[in-house]
Parts: sequence; C-alpha cells; structure tokens
Amino acid sequence: MHIIFYKSKCCPRCFLAKQHLLAICSKKPHLQIEEVEVLTSPLRTWQEGIKMVPALKVGDAVLSGLYLSRKSITDFVMQMDEKNL
Repeated sequence: MHIIFYKSKCCPRCFLAKQHLLAICSKKPHLQIEEVEVLTSPLRTWQEGIKMVPALKVGDAVLSGLYLSRKSITDFVMQMDEKNL
C-alpha cells in the first residue's frame, strides 16, 4: 500500500508523526511511504487537497491535524490497509 506523507522540515509535529509512521511500517513491510516536503512542493500539495501538515494520504482518504497521535495514525493505516487487501 502506498502512503503519501506530507510534512515540513520546520514542523516538530511532522517529525513525531514520521516516527509513528515508521514504527508501523517496520512491522508491515508491504507499506510504502512517499514523503512530500510541502515547502519545496507547494503546488503539488495544494492540488492534492492538503491544507495542513502533518498529513497522510492513501488514495482519496486523508488524515491530517495539528497533532497526529500514534493511535490515530495506526487506526488510519490499518483501516486503509484492510480496504486495500
């Protein structure tokens, strides 16, 4: 499953979200993470409907918020993974 992770190198919340996401992906090797740096790819970010970081996108589903907890990331990834089976 392909997960797009929108982040900013200036965002400490993005760093935490990435750590949570990497921990999940280490247990599920079929998950692929594509990182999009919003500061260097603002047009792509905007065109894909991302207005806040950190954000995760799988297909048309998006998870974003001021703070993405380990639980919210895990729940989102597991839900998307079940749909993609």
